[in-house]
Order: sequence, then structure tokens, then C-alpha cells
Amino acid sequence: MPRNIKILPSGRNFPSEGKLTLLEAGLHSGLALGYGCSNGNCGECLAKIVSGEVQQVRHHDYMISEEARKTGHVLMCCNSAVTDIILEALEAQSSKEIPRQHITAKVRTIVFVNDDVALLHLKTPRTQRLRFLAGQYVRLGGAGLPEATHSISSCPCDDMNLHFQIPGFKDDAFSDLVFNHLKKGNPIDIDGPEGDFVFNEGSNRSLVFVAWHTGFAPVRSLIEHVMALEEAHRMQLIWMTHSAKDRYQDNLCRSWQDAFENFHYLPVDTDPGDGTINTASTLKLLDIKPADLGNYDFYIAGNETFINAYEQRAQWRFTTIPPAPAKKG
Repeated sequence: MPRNIKILPSGRNFPSEGKLTLLEAGLHSGLALGYGCSNGNCGECLAKIVSGEVQQVRHHDYMISEEARKTGHVLMCCNSAVTDIILEALEAQSSKEIPRQHITAKVRTIVFVNDDVALLHLKTPRTQRLRFLAGQYVRLGGAGLPEATHSISSCPCDDMNLHFQIPGFKDDAFSDLVFNHLKKGNPIDIDGPEGDFVFNEGSNRSLVFVAWHTGFAPVRSLIEHVMALEEAHRMQLIWMTHSAKDRYQDNLCRSWQDAFENFHYLPVDTDPGDGTINTASTLKLLDIKPADLGNYDFYIAGNETFINAYEQRAQWRFTTIPPAPAKKG
């Protein structure tokens, strides 16, 4: 039977089953808990058990002081819940609270979904996972390799398996590396995370995600994060590309629509350069009246031309793809 974990001071709850550690259970539920190595060495996930019983399931080298032990402090990465738990623990409230990290990961897989996009899967060491918020980006490469900035397309709930959607830019050294040279098992440096294209967890408004081509990468991360939170947000996704063949994860979007009653997916064939994409045309597609815009949060991701087609509004968040100029190497 799942145990219920309540986090103070936020008051948020999440379930824990089996031998999942408190940290693993929280991350799987979409919470941005504070942690470092996730392996019992750094002590950054030290938290206080207010009530309930836990069991240590992993060895740790970090020395908890006798005073901290007496007041119920444990490492979340090394203990699992035996009963329902009330826990005092740190949670990141914004992207500014996520530390910058430098990790050397290895290529797990590269899948070329078409001539223009490669799905890159990197795996971090078990002892040095990447802590990030959904929608953020990192710099990839370095140590003699070309560098480029790309959004993470996976959910923070799996911090060891990082996914990226790499477009095949012409005359771009990093694209050439991924498409023509990078192999399974090759090391690649990750530096970050950065970016404020993150979920506004204080809002109860309906969510609209609009992506152009590989702008789907940070949008996917955000959608999977919201799903992990299991909050009853109504979500709508518009994925715009030149044609249906460019929507390389169309089946995934359709599976979300089939599985979640509050999720609606609208694929659109268009061209950002022809002047037909703008705020008014997008609202018409979504059947949203301008007077009702205060009921929605918009997350819009695409190239600069695409982003510039939309009005700048207080509740709207934007990110360009790639998120920052790439370093050529």
C-alpha cells in the first residue's frame, strides 16, 4: 500500500511505494526537492522527520551530527517510508534556486527520426545526476568537442536519463558532431541548467503550450512535469511544423490525448515566415476569446521568427530554439 508523504512548509503531498527513497518518490511526483549527489555523500538532501517512521535502505558516507539525529534528521536519498510521513524539506521555488552543475555524461542512444532531427539520450553517472526544472536548457559539449545550447526534453522526475531533440542545422559544428560522429558510450559534458521557461506552479489557470518544430523539446518536458504532479490542469498543445512528417513525436502527443481527459492536442501545418501565425490566429485555433485570456497561461517555444509573431503578455512565457547562441568548435 502506498504511503503518503507530506512536505512542510509547502503542504504538498506525494505517494511512496516499495523501497523507493523519499527523494526518488518526490522526484517521480514532480517535486523540486533539494538535493545534490543523490548518493549519500553530500548531505544536501538532509530533512527532518516530523512524524512517521522511515527505514534506511542505502549506505551513506555523509556524517549526520548527533544533534541532527536526535531531532529526526535523515538523508532523503537513503531512506524510504515505512508509514505515512510528515517531512520538513527544502523545495526549489524558482530557477534561481537550482545550482549550476558540471557533469560528464555518456551517450546512451541516438535516434535519427528524420533528416532534420536526432533524439539524443544521455545518461549521467549514478553519483552525479542533473538537478533541473522542466523547460530549462544546458550547454552540451566542451572538453575538445563543439559546444551548443539545447533544451532538455525529458522530465526532472528522471534526473539520470536526459533527452534532447537536436535539429540538424547546416554549418553547425555540434549538429555535425551528433549526426555524423557521436557514438554510443561517448562522453559529453553538460553545463547548466539555465532558463526561466519553467512551470508557474502557483497558478491554477488552464495551460496552453505552443511549439514550433524542435520547440517541442522544452514543451514536452513541461507537459510531462505537469502530468507527474497529477494536478487537474486543463492542457492544450499546438505543435506547428511545415508538414506532418516533421512532427517526429506525433504518436506520443496522441497517446497523451487518449490517456488524459483534460489534454487536447492540435497538430498544425504552417510556415512561421508567411505572416499567418500570430496571437489572434492561435486564439482562433484554440477557440479562446481575447476577453478570456486571463484564464490561461501560455508557454510558447520556437525560433526567433516564431516567437516574435506573438504579443508579449505578463502570463505568457517564451523561449527561443536554440535557447542561446551556440559556440562553434
